[in-house]
Amino acid sequence: MFGLWFWIYNVFIIPILSVVVRFAALFNKKIASGLKGRQNLFSSLESQVKALNPEKPRIWIHISSMGEFEQAKPIVNTLKARNPAAQVILSFFSPSGYDNSSSFTEADIRTYLPFDSYWQVKKFVRILRPDVAVVVRHDIWPNMLWRLQKEGIPSLLVDASISDKRLRTLALFPFFYRILYSPFTEILTVSELQIKRIEKVYPFPRRLHVSGDTRYDQVLARCREMNKIDFLIKSGIFHRDRCFVAGSTWPGDEKIVLPPVAELLKSYKDFIFIIAPHEPTREHLENVEEFFRTHSIRVNRLSEFERNADKDFQVLLIDRIGLLANLYALGLLAYVGGGFGPGVHSVLEPAAHGCAVIFGPRHSNSIEAHILITSGGGKYITSAEQAKKYIMQLLNNPSVVMRMGEKARKLVNENAGASERVVTTIEKYMQHKLESKQK
Repeated sequence: MFGLWFWIYNVFIIPILSVVVRFAALFNKKIASGLKGRQNLFSSLESQVKALNPEKPRIWIHISSMGEFEQAKPIVNTLKARNPAAQVILSFFSPSGYDNSSSFTEADIRTYLPFDSYWQVKKFVRILRPDVAVVVRHDIWPNMLWRLQKEGIPSLLVDASISDKRLRTLALFPFFYRILYSPFTEILTVSELQIKRIEKVYPFPRRLHVSGDTRYDQVLARCREMNKIDFLIKSGIFHRDRCFVAGSTWPGDEKIVLPPVAELLKSYKDFIFIIAPHEPTREHLENVEEFFRTHSIRVNRLSEFERNADKDFQVLLIDRIGLLANLYALGLLAYVGGGFGPGVHSVLEPAAHGCAVIFGPRHSNSIEAHILITSGGGKYITSAEQAKKYIMQLLNNPSVVMRMGEKARKLVNENAGASERVVTTIEKYMQHKLESKQK
């Protein structure tokens, strides 16, 4: 069965995918950027690998995009802290991950993953010569795994999960998924539920374990970087029981949230609203400003606040990225955007700060949103009236909101520690390789 799938994949699927990707690059800037980034990939990689110490262990960690990069960071940080000699190679599929990793100095090498053709993957693996290979979450490429297996290199799938959508696909093509997952030496899942899903396609139950989700570790690490917003904290303007933070908002979210906010800002003069649009483009920022201007509510952009620390405003509009994970610390109630758009964004960031979390109805993409609802730390809303209800709770009965926020914080703290468990597993295979080299 493996031989049949191997030939189908390499003779038919890969050539078709290659043509489709190159055609799509003519119309999609992100795909075009990825192709451009892969130019001279092997010559660049060879020069970087020459700088590595051949006597020290090499850990190759593959990441799809920005979300998986956030999950990989605590793994790399923990690995380096426990094993300073370890050399980490990060590979990326998407430009969004690669482009945002340049300041991550814990990685010894950053590179794109080549297209998953038999010959390119063979060359890539033989240049890297890793001692252990790790795939974060779900960016699984058949030739990559088959080559690792053939070379005798242990491969781990961590933060593993199968979504409801992929579960339906799995039911249609069970044989292919078994061939896809089987080469992994070990699989570490985010939950017991995922154990039950993955065991349908992974034939080695003794190598299938729950380690948890490393996102919790990364969220906790980021929420401690409070120096980023020291200037806001020291201003003395923001008091948690009078501050509402809306992060990663889309226009659809703003149609629901902004009207009740404007109404309550007029009634409660000490009420502060912080809004961080998902894409702080000029047009988006101006639209938010115009909405509040028509309601005679003073708005200050973050960049303006930094220049003159003007305290005469009720709305702080965040006009740059990179601060949202910390800004949630300023409020006791948070709205996470995307739930009235493409799907809710990270609900863990406000939860880590002890915020009560509300979000829109499109949250099936987020397991954490469902867990927050179940634990009592989060609620989903479907209307402006419901948004107003929770903001009113903040303003008139903050102790209720505080208790909800503590449940959210407890959820994050209880799920921390996955990175340590993942690194313990990596070390097991590192040690095996080191002992083999010594022999």
